[in-house]
Amino acid sequence: MIFDSHIHSDASPDGQIQPEEAISILHEKGLGCTFTEHIEYSAELEPIFCVDFEKYPKDYIQYKSDSVMLGVELNLIPEAIELNRRHAADPALDFVIGSIHVVDGIDLGARPDVTREWFKKIGEDAYQRFFDISLKMVETDDCYDSFGHIDYISRYSILPEKNVLYEKYADQYNQLLTAILQKGKVLEFCTRRMEDESARENLLKIYKRYRELGGRYVTMGSDAHSADQLGYKFDIALDMLNQIGLAPVYFKERRMMLSEY
Repeated sequence: MIFDSHIHSDASPDGQIQPEEAISILHEKGLGCTFTEHIEYSAELEPIFCVDFEKYPKDYIQYKSDSVMLGVELNLIPEAIELNRRHAADPALDFVIGSIHVVDGIDLGARPDVTREWFKKIGEDAYQRFFDISLKMVETDDCYDSFGHIDYISRYSILPEKNVLYEKYADQYNQLLTAILQKGKVLEFCTRRMEDESARENLLKIYKRYRELGGRYVTMGSDAHSADQLGYKFDIALDMLNQIGLAPVYFKERRMMLSEY
C-alpha cells in the first residue's frame, strides 16, 4: 500500500480535516494514511505553531491500524534541537518529518506580507539562505526519518523564477542530498506543486540526482491541510518515481517499510 505520509488534520493549527474523514477518503483512493501534525517553536522556544501535544498522539491512538500511522512534522531550527528530539522520541509515533519552514527568522508560510518583504529585500539570496539553513540542520539534527518538501521555499517565492533550479544550484543540491544520505535519512517526494509543469521538471532533475548519489527510497506526501488535497497527484508522482528508479516507502514504529503497489 502507498501511504500519504504528510497530512495535517484539524489537530494542527492550520488543518481542516477531521481524522475520520482523512482516513475514509484515503482508503477510498486505496492509500494509507500517516498523520503528521505540526510542532514548531520560536527561537525563544515558545510553541508558536503546534499540535496540542498533551492530547496528540494519545487521542489518535484509536485510529492506528496497518493502514493508519501517527507522526509529526518538526520545524528544524538550531534552538529547538533538544525539544524536537524529545518529541520525536514519543513511543506512540511511527514517523517524523524534518522540515525547514523558517529562514532568517522568517516563517515563510505564516505571514505572506512579511515573507514578500523579505524576498524584496534580499532577492535571489533567499534561495542560498534556504540551502544554508537546510544543510546546517541536516548536519546537526538527526531526530527525523524523512527530510520534507525540498522545494518548500518555491511555494512562497515572489521572484521571477520561483523554482530553485537544479542547473543553477547543482552544488548546493549535491551538498544537501549527500548530507541527507550520509545521515541515513530519506527524502520526501511532496506532491503539493505537481500541477506546475516547471516544478515537475525541476523536481525530476533533483530526484534523479538523489538517485545517482545513492538514494533509493522516498516517502510520499501531499502536505494536505484540507480534504481535497489528500493523495494529491500521486499518480503523476508515482510515474516520476518509476521513471527515476526510486521506491516509495512509509514508516511504522520508526522503521522503514517498503510500499507494495
